[in-house]
Amino acid sequence: MTQTPPRLALDHVSRVYDGRAAVDDVSIDVAAGEILCLLGPSGCGKSTTLRIAAGVERQSAGAVALDGEILSDDRRHAPPEKRSVGLMFQDFALFPHLTVTENVAFGLKGKGQAARAQAYLAKVGLGDYGPKYPHMLSGGEQQRVALARALAPSPRAMLMDESFSGLDKRLRDEVRDAAL
Repeated sequence: MTQTPPRLALDHVSRVYDGRAAVDDVSIDVAAGEILCLLGPSGCGKSTTLRIAAGVERQSAGAVALDGEILSDDRRHAPPEKRSVGLMFQDFALFPHLTVTENVAFGLKGKGQAARAQAYLAKVGLGDYGPKYPHMLSGGEQQRVALARALAPSPRAMLMDESFSGLDKRLRDEVRDAAL
């Protein structure tokens, strides 16, 4: 009987900056459908670990795999757009010159990008916000746009970096439920 590989696996991952370890020998296996939370004090490497898993940063040592396929190790490094790993940044990273719909559609391929973006905006309760620009939205609304953008490509793994920190409890519960 074959064992199903973890959806996302980090194997002895480290990241060193100027001789100082930001992430030191981290190994994590996350099964499909599993929710995992990284907890620790500010500066302990949580965000860097997520950025490595998403391919935004390259690890100094170790390997990253998705469904048993090596994405990054000492010989190869798949770029973020080739990973099917969504990352919702702590600071939202919305493009100020793009509308809400354009922000959510950014990076989507094929036909129907605007319709797909609109469907995800509706899912996070912002169905009527498509023509607006990020500066016209509250912090919580910007957060929900960032969530819709991260979910729109239907990633196999979803990573969130303090994604609900600016939301009140009611809205946090609603957005979390929309993400699941």
